[in-house]
Order: sequence, then C-alpha cells, then structure tokens
Amino acid sequence: MLRSWFAFLLLIVGLVGCASSPPPMLFSTSSNQCEQRLHHFYQGVEDARDYALPYHYDPRFPHLAFDRLSASLAHSLTDEASRVEWLGYVSKLGQDQLATLLALAANIEDTKRVVLTQCQQALTKDSADNDAFWQSIQEHAPTIPTAYQHWKRVLGAYPIASIVAQSRIEQEQAHIQADFGRPLAHPFSYSETRSRLSSGQIEKMMAKASQPSELNWPMLSEAQSQQLLNHYSPIVTVETLSQDDLPGALELDNHSKPIVNTERPLIYRSVSYTRFDGEILPQLNYVLWFKARTAKGAFDPYAGELDAINLRLTLDKHGAPLIFDSIHQCGCFHMVYALNPTLRFTKSDDERPIESDLPAPTSNARLAVSLTGGDHMINHVSFTDNIPASIELEPRQLQLLFTLKTPDGEIKSPFNRHGVIDASARGERWFLWPFGVRSPGAMRQQGAHAIAFVGERHFDDAFLFDELLERVENTIE
Repeated sequence: MLRSWFAFLLLIVGLVGCASSPPPMLFSTSSNQCEQRLHHFYQGVEDARDYALPYHYDPRFPHLAFDRLSASLAHSLTDEASRVEWLGYVSKLGQDQLATLLALAANIEDTKRVVLTQCQQALTKDSADNDAFWQSIQEHAPTIPTAYQHWKRVLGAYPIASIVAQSRIEQEQAHIQADFGRPLAHPFSYSETRSRLSSGQIEKMMAKASQPSELNWPMLSEAQSQQLLNHYSPIVTVETLSQDDLPGALELDNHSKPIVNTERPLIYRSVSYTRFDGEILPQLNYVLWFKARTAKGAFDPYAGELDAINLRLTLDKHGAPLIFDSIHQCGCFHMVYALNPTLRFTKSDDERPIESDLPAPTSNARLAVSLTGGDHMINHVSFTDNIPASIELEPRQLQLLFTLKTPDGEIKSPFNRHGVIDASARGERWFLWPFGVRSPGAMRQQGAHAIAFVGERHFDDAFLFDELLERVENTIE
C-alpha cells in the first residue's frame, strides 16, 4: 500500500515538473528568444490569473491559440494553401488572446508589451515554412479540454442519474414547447440598424472568401463579417414584465461585480465556424444580456442574477441561412431549427436539443425571435420583413466581454478561472452536479458551454450538427 502511494506521489511530481518545464524548441536561434519570452509570459499569467483564457493555450506554440474548430482541422492540412489558411486563423486567435492578457495584466511596461506583440507576429511568420512546427502539429495536434468535470460523474453515479434525468429533461422540453406561440404580454421589439445585401452580393462574398485550399474554408475578413452580421441581425421581441426583461450592456460595478446596464441596450456579435457534411460553414452569433432570470416563487433554483441568450445562425456555402440554434449563456436549453428541406434530424440515445423545422427563408427575410418574460425562453421563431422594431440595439463585438472596465478605469474579466460568472450561480447546481457540468445555470464565456447533461456535447463542437442532422434528397418539386 505504501509503495503504491509512493509511486503515485512520484507520478504527481513528474507531472508538475513537465508542466513547469519549457516546451521543446521548434524554431531557429534567431526566433528562440521570442519563443521563450512568450512562454515565460504565459507561464507567469498561468500562475497568477483568476480569469479564464479566451482560447486554448498550448505551451508548444506560445504565439498561437486554438478553438475546437481549428483543433479538428489539424490533421487535414494536406497542402500549402490549407496550412496558410489554418495558420492565419490560429495566429489571429493567438493575437487576440495575447492582447486580452496584456489588457488584463497590471504593471507591464509598454516596451515589453510591444516586444511580446512583435514576437507573436515574428513566430507566426517563421512557422509558415518550419518543418519541425508542422511535424509537431501533425503528430500531436492541439487538444481542447472538455468543459465537463468527469470526477463529478463518477461520484454522482452518473449511469444511474442519467436514466432518471433523461425522462425529466424530455418532460421539461415538452413543457417549453407547449408554451410556443403563446401571446406575449407587453412585448417590446429590439433590433440594430440593418444594412441589407442582395443574394447575389452574399454569394459573391462567400465565393471570394472561400480559399483555394483543400479545406474550402470561407474565411471571412473583418469587413465581410460585419456586413453579414448587419444583414442577418435579428429582430428580438421580449415580453416585458419587469426590469429583468430589458436587454443591456454587461458592465462591472464599483466592486468589480458584473451587472447589466439596461440604459445601454446592446447586442453582442461575433462570427464563428463549424463543420457540417464535409463543409466548413460560418456562424453568426448574437447575444443579449439581461439583469436576471426572475424567480417564479419563494424557491426557484433556476432564478438568479444575470441572464443571457445566444442566437446563432449558421449559413450554407452560398451564405443563405441553413440552421438556427440557440442556448442561454449557461449552456442550457439548446434549441435547433433546420431551415432547409434537405436537412433531417437524426436519432441517438444521448440527450437531444429541442428540434424544429422551418421553411427555407427568402433572401430578404429577417430572423425574428420572441422571448418570454422572466426566463427569456424562446417562444417563437420565424423569418419575416413585417415586424418593426421599436427600440434600437447598439452592436458590440462579443470578444469585448473578456475585458471590462471598472468605474475607476481598472480592466478586469467578468469570468472566473473556469470561464464562469460567479455572481450568476444558481441553486440548481446543488442537485445537477452529478452530470459533470460546472455550476449548472451560471453564465459563462464563449467556448465554455457544455450543452447536455446526458452524454457530452459542447456548443462549439466542430461536428455538433453532424451529430444532430443529416442531408437527405430534396423531394420538393
């Protein structure tokens, strides 16, 4: 017994040593100094941070950062064009991640900030023709950690708990669907100013964005992203029963506590990518934040401070709406709408989202979503040109939520080390912990969304829709 414990301690010491030792050098002497500078910077951040990194950090590549989409493509880089495309994407993530950490870090001299930024750019350039770099990517691709805590599933007797939960989840989904289409009391409609594009303009844009590589990835420029986000920006109608139903800006108060300022109605936006049916497709994300989810009684384990919903529109290779899905910012209540008659939902034993079909929208139609008061549950989804919006939303980049200013000018992250907002903790965490989701019901940052209690699924899984949908022959004449 003592010998076993001794061996276990040796293993732990060895792992700690591996974690703190510098990664193998992949670059020439001229670039090695930059590699070490970035590695030591990130190591210092890791030792001190109380916030989550925006993306996955791999110490072998301190100039890059990764998400689930880029990690899934690491073994598909078969030609020079695809390598250039992929490297540009993960380098941009690395650039954004470094900028975020420099903004959050205190007492860093301006000269050091400049040097680190220049090093990130120089290492990206050196990576393009570096055989050792590409060999390392191919042999040991970056792996994105799961958002699930598996030890909780072990302690919570997950195999038994999941059987009980499956029927309860289906009952809750049926209850939500039964409320679809209910007339809303005191509805107010919100939208940002829309800049329309013709279907021809969108197709031309997508064709131009698709790179001539084996990946066939429509890598949108910043300008193209903004144009598509503007064109497809939704109209959101909210049943307004209290101030909890007013969308606003996520801010920090005098105590660095996240709050929602309803005097600034904002919509947060970003472009992401997914893989479906052998294609890489762009996704338009629109997020609205609310002050709270209103309690329905003296004891409501699902109520609490802060609430938010992510409305996501996945486009096909021509830029037309293909799939609409949404989650609350806790990762809860995943809903998926198929927007094309060639799509059919598959069957599986794992937890399914709420699934619906809608007719294919016309090129000029606009996504319209209705939310119920208090819990901000989707009540209706359609595509229309006939709903006027009475209140204008101001657009903001979703990535700006990684760094918020306090009233005295200090820059902090609203998310803790695990990407969760502590102030939004819900009572449901005390009875849902056996399913391995960290703080169920709490709001969290992009990339940290576990979206199933039964099974394991992430909102940003690269093959999410391949698990849920399949293409079928279009039998419509």
